[in-house]
Amino acid sequence: MANFYKTIVGLTLLLYLSSCQGNPFTKRDKDSLDLSHRNLYNTNTTFSEIKMAQQLIEKGQFAQALPKLLSVVESGEKDTTAYYFLGVVYQELGSPQNALNYYIKYLQIAPKGIYAEHSRKQIGTLIGSPIHQIEKVDTIENQIRTLEQKLQQEPKNIDTMLQLANWYWINQDFSKACNLYKSIISLDSSYWSHPVISSRLEKGANGEIIVLTPQEAIKREAEKNPIIFFNVTSFRSGRSLGWSSDFKHHIYNVSGQVRNRSSRTLRNVTVQLTIYGFSGIVYDTRTISLGNLNSGQIKPFSAQFTNFDNIENIDHYDYMAYYDE
Repeated sequence: MANFYKTIVGLTLLLYLSSCQGNPFTKRDKDSLDLSHRNLYNTNTTFSEIKMAQQLIEKGQFAQALPKLLSVVESGEKDTTAYYFLGVVYQELGSPQNALNYYIKYLQIAPKGIYAEHSRKQIGTLIGSPIHQIEKVDTIENQIRTLEQKLQQEPKNIDTMLQLANWYWINQDFSKACNLYKSIISLDSSYWSHPVISSRLEKGANGEIIVLTPQEAIKREAEKNPIIFFNVTSFRSGRSLGWSSDFKHHIYNVSGQVRNRSSRTLRNVTVQLTIYGFSGIVYDTRTISLGNLNSGQIKPFSAQFTNFDNIENIDHYDYMAYYDE
């Protein structure tokens, strides 16, 4: 079946093979388009970056949301919402250590904020059980030492084992975490269905246990969702030297690049670009055929638009990629 993908990524290929990578796709389905969640281009940096990140998160496109949120935090903006969304994104991308840190940062700044309850709930999911006043936890290492001492006193306490295993995982000590998860399952096989364990371990075809580390999750995600957009930009053209100053630009240009980050060749790749006016009115759509896209291959795309009443009324654009297996 043909696949469908849509995203906006403001950074370059630094996401590829990083611990923060992932690009969710959905199957290509003409009935699955939801225009209310399209990714919008806007020029109000802080607002638009957070707003677009939220829309991307709602669409399950966590890797695309990450650079937008990081740009807000790195710019020095004191926006607690960005910390919360970073927690969500990192958690979904398989980086629980970063997720925990940003959830805690959010709670330290906004302990009664609108996302405080959900942040505490997600922290509880990450570490296996809720911790009272989690924002007062000083370091992950100290928390691990405390749980290790507790487990020495009660070596078969499954609750303690699970908490410690989750903290190991958060600290990216996957070997220790896996050993504890296996010990828990050997004591009680029903824990295979535990949401945390089942998301981090799976049984292979021959009965072996496979550890779903963030690196493994990234590898699988790249195969599942292979196309990423980068260097996407827009500009106006149509004026020549010597023309009067009141002569308006009459061409709206959108260009960028796509990359196939999977290990397979994608066939019949197309990019669909759409420009919008205020209130979401659609001015025009262009479809660009890129042909086949080999593993790791990069191809550029560009389109020129002239079908609008006034170039000043163009509010935003978006873009999607389609391909066949």
